[in-house]
Parts: sequence; structure tokens; C-alpha cells
Amino acid sequence: MKRSIMLASLCGLAACTAISNVETRDDGHLIVTSRARISLVSWNHVRRLGLKHAAAYCDRTQQRLHVISVHTDGVWGVTSQSVTVEFDCV
Repeated sequence: MKRSIMLASLCGLAACTAISNVETRDDGHLIVTSRARISLVSWNHVRRLGLKHAAAYCDRTQQRLHVISVHTDGVWGVTSQSVTVEFDCV
């Protein structure tokens, strides 16, 4: 029972986050942005999902993720948060 409640809670958090497609910047690096749809989603959750999406992208090309930078924007509980991950697949 407790496990079902926890799983439902995690699924609810995942639905509150949107992740962009991976895009190529002018300098050749890749970026992906994850955004919280509501202001109460934790910054760590938004960041973790962005990094997972970047890692999955590199895994599909059988390469490893190399994170260049992680930029955050937003104030927890006040505005929606976004995290932009700049990375390469090596």
C-alpha cells in the first residue's frame, strides 16, 4: 500500500515537468531544458530529469554524457523553475 502511494506521488511529480527536445547550439554543444509546470516542484527534481534526458540522448548514440554547464532560473514556490543543461556526447 505504501509503495503504491509513493509510486503515484512520483508519477505526479513527473507529470509536472516538461522537457524540451535536444537542440544543437551555434558552438556545437547540445542543450536540453526542463521546466516545472507548477512552482512547488523541487529544483533538484527538475535538474535530475534534465540530466536523465541528456544521458538517455547520449546512450541512444552509444556515447557518454559530458556535462558542460547547468543553468537554473526561477524561485521555488514563487515562479516556475527551469534548468538548462549544456552537454556533449563523447
